[in-house]
Amino acid sequence: MRPFGEGPAIIPTDVSMEASQDQDRAQILVVDDDPSAAANTRSILLELGYAVTVANGWADALRAFDPDHTDLVIMDAVMPKVDGLKLTRLLRDQSKSYVPTVFLTGLRSREVREQCINAGADDFLTKPVDHLELRVRLTAMLRIRALTKALEDKSREFERAARTDSLTGIGNRRVFDEQIVAEISRSVRYGRPMALLMFDLDEFKAVNDQHGHLAGDALLALFGKVLREQLRVSDLPSRYGGEEFMVIAPETTAEQAQVLAARVRNDFAQRSVEVSAAGAQTVSVGIASTDVLDGKLERKTLVLAADAALYRAKARGRNRVEIGGGAATTDRRHGGELDRDD
Repeated sequence: MRPFGEGPAIIPTDVSMEASQDQDRAQILVVDDDPSAAANTRSILLELGYAVTVANGWADALRAFDPDHTDLVIMDAVMPKVDGLKLTRLLRDQSKSYVPTVFLTGLRSREVREQCINAGADDFLTKPVDHLELRVRLTAMLRIRALTKALEDKSREFERAARTDSLTGIGNRRVFDEQIVAEISRSVRYGRPMALLMFDLDEFKAVNDQHGHLAGDALLALFGKVLREQLRVSDLPSRYGGEEFMVIAPETTAEQAQVLAARVRNDFAQRSVEVSAAGAQTVSVGIASTDVLDGKLERKTLVLAADAALYRAKARGRNRVEIGGGAATTDRRHGGELDRDD
């Protein structure tokens, strides 16, 4: 085995790294500081029909490892400086999903085998490698890999579903509750502005009553699409409930939030004609922002200010934008109960 270390001065220059471009085959990374042994393992794997990448050192293994496409790692358990035991941990930290690792070792002691398993290896083979045993072990490991990926994909799908409003395609109330806390914390910590925009579709109940809930659903879906297309990358939209929507706008003042609200309102009014039997629809907006908000910045204060501004927009005729922030604005109903659908 050729010695090599962790610094650039002792990384070997004659590193062999070869890769197949066939994405339909399992992608296997072979790590061995002995070029002859690595070439032998690679030859066997190619005969078995796998796509192979070979790295003759730990640093090159880290570069060659593809978090998205590497399906299995075969490595020498004993290598200088950073051996297979440590490299396994480094690769696991880099991996986006579970990638099985098989150790190759010329040592047969129980202690070495226990070290391999404790380091995170899923299996190990003794050198020289037996063709049949290698094929059987890899088949089993790749089956585990396929099942694990399927479970991870399903888990991510469930997580997305749990955080997405299915009708509008934007975040749901759970997402809003998480994001508002995080953005307030960031705003306070760095002294940066932020705004909260609360949208409410005007006379939505009348649309449902007169044209049916499918017509109402079409408007909600359209508004979600408008938000996705008109907002900036940094803006965080979510459906707050019913026909109410929230947009958390980092790095945004009240004046800038007004421009954002106008863009959304105009686009929605124009496009709603295409999906609404009731004709063009409008939306009212309440804005709360740190540059006009009185008192300590907290979730409750921000939401109440935006809510009060929205109710004021409704009370003053709908289809408009109002800004809240003063102490008086937190009493949104001013002693009276307003119907948002009015």
